[in-house]
Amino acid sequence: MTARTRFHRFIVLAMLAALSTGCASLRPGPGRGPDITPEVQAKLVEANRALDVANERAATFYAELAPLQEEIKQFCSGPGWDEFEQILLEFPELRDTDNQIEITPEMQTRLDDWAKKWSTSWEATLTGYHDLVDRCLILEAKRLAARERLLAVQAKFLTAVMSEVAVGHEQRGREIFAVVELLDKTGEELNSYQLNDLGFYGTQ
Repeated sequence: MTARTRFHRFIVLAMLAALSTGCASLRPGPGRGPDITPEVQAKLVEANRALDVANERAATFYAELAPLQEEIKQFCSGPGWDEFEQILLEFPELRDTDNQIEITPEMQTRLDDWAKKWSTSWEATLTGYHDLVDRCLILEAKRLAARERLLAVQAKFLTAVMSEVAVGHEQRGREIFAVVELLDKTGEELNSYQLNDLGFYGTQ
């Protein structure tokens, strides 16, 4: 998890604690609205619990992403990888990890020439590539699950916002909506990790 994501999480949790417990800084004062309603407080407690689950899923994704990116980086530094990558891009069938690949004569020629040039088994390289792609796909499912959970958490906060605005607590609604905006940034962070044309996560 990046420092930026940890910062967003810390701020969100701090705001949640303040909102859900009705701490002094959020109690009525000059120019401030009434106390948070019991109904909204209950919704915020529920959203807080949902956020814990979303954070766990995001943490799992980030914990597995870094070592996988390192393995991808090392794999792609192998002999002749740039040329092998071009073969993979030229023949999409070779990137299919779900079905048995039928090697055409043209593919065979290209792969054999590559293996001879780099003194490396193309079969082993292709197998290693497929293994990494499979792991990326599994991790991508976890990323999407974390993003979906985060959207569900935001929906809970938006429900609380609408409940407060409906009874005239516009200031309180804006305070809760600030959490939604912070979660947007966390969502953007998750969305920044996408599989490339090879099925890999990008590496620095």
